[in-house]
Amino acid sequence: MRSIADHSATPRFVPRALACAVWLTLSGCASTGLDTNPVEPGRIEQLLEPKAEVPPALRPFVLRDQEQGRRDRVLNEAMAGLAALELSQPETAQRLLSDAQALIETIYANDPAANRARSNFVPEANKDFKGDPYERAMVGYYLALADFSDPDLDNARADLRFAEIQDTMSASETFQSDMVVMPFIRGWLYNCSGRTAQAKDEFKAVKKAKPGIKTPANTDNVLLIGEVGRAPGKIASGRQQEELRYARRDDGRIRGVTFTQGEQLLVGQQIEDVYWQASTRGGRAVDKILAGKASFRNTAEGIATGAAVFAHISSDLARNAARRKDSDDAGQYAGLALLGMLVSIGSDIVAASTHPEADTRNWSSLPDRIYVATTQMDVNTELSPWSLGLHDARGELQRAVEMKTFRSGACLLVWGRQYPASYPSSWADSSLQHEAVTHEKCQGACSAITEQATLDAKNFNTSLAPLAAPSIVTDNVESRTTFKRRIFLTVPD
Repeated sequence: MRSIADHSATPRFVPRALACAVWLTLSGCASTGLDTNPVEPGRIEQLLEPKAEVPPALRPFVLRDQEQGRRDRVLNEAMAGLAALELSQPETAQRLLSDAQALIETIYANDPAANRARSNFVPEANKDFKGDPYERAMVGYYLALADFSDPDLDNARADLRFAEIQDTMSASETFQSDMVVMPFIRGWLYNCSGRTAQAKDEFKAVKKAKPGIKTPANTDNVLLIGEVGRAPGKIASGRQQEELRYARRDDGRIRGVTFTQGEQLLVGQQIEDVYWQASTRGGRAVDKILAGKASFRNTAEGIATGAAVFAHISSDLARNAARRKDSDDAGQYAGLALLGMLVSIGSDIVAASTHPEADTRNWSSLPDRIYVATTQMDVNTELSPWSLGLHDARGELQRAVEMKTFRSGACLLVWGRQYPASYPSSWADSSLQHEAVTHEKCQGACSAITEQATLDAKNFNTSLAPLAAPSIVTDNVESRTTFKRRIFLTVPD
């Protein structure tokens, strides 16, 4: 049997092929992208008040940050910032959420550290948490609520622009933002500053995205926000657990809200569906995302299998040539067998070092839906607290909680939540007072609520039937120097 290659080529071919295989093997092992630099825990503690005065609801976040360091710092700061808002501590929330915002911008910077953070060889769950677009957008949203207490509302408007930009960004693509809550609040903030022309532009964007949304009057100086339901969940599936799916975890029992103060009753309209934002990009469904590095790993595994078969066949041919005492063929086939073995081993190492598993860490204290209403009132008089009523699809009140009020000049921002990010006691129960007002105005179930719920379902393309099966409730977590935050994002008006 003749040799498959010219004898003159054999001395050059085998060493070069072996060198190539060794290089492939070493390149698979040389750099995994893991950052071996130690983290500096305790950042959240530095952003809070003196340790002895840290509220019990924020202590778990301090402990988590000390344990997890930078890897989960954005997540822990975001959750702690939301909890601080619930405790009526907007300045603390500003510090925490501003730091989370700065870390998000750093992660997306075009620098070597950010590139390493996107490496194929680092498990997603071991990378610094940056959040999905909807989670990063909600950092800007809550930061805007915290910044509302500042006399200058430019920071709050900039926070909402940051939120819109984050909503358009995924790991590999950009989309048009379709979050209407951001321009709605920003338009109201412009009205608070007397800039009605800019407010009209924002409300035009709201109407373009959701024609059924009612926008505020120029004179409405009170914005009421009610947050309902549980945060979207994340599920990993697929051959390599590389597919990230989103699940609605809220049961959809609450389908409408009312706001009461004294004898006044307002019906809220849905302004945002957080689950929809999680599972879409610019209106396009992305419930199933295939990580590119899963394909990379599959390719490496395929190469490893093919190289192993090649090595086995070459080894058999080498043995056959040796039995025929054909030393030239035996040498070449033996070299090819060794090459195949090394390529197979190197590809196996590369495949094993590639971790395409989807990151299922999520901001579990976010709401499922956001409702708003606006009104005009004299804020200079002594005001009784507002109450947020939670109603089912028939309009019947299920419960009510006392809301938090933040003031800036002649404007009030009033905010309430169904599920707390801190302790349930952060939201005082106001069901009896709310029921009395609701009964007086509606004589029981409110037809206005059912009508609004029907309109909300049309605006957000959802059914009035239960949205999802009931889910398990996640566990709640329970320097006096002035802090001036720079505007991280400035956009010309």
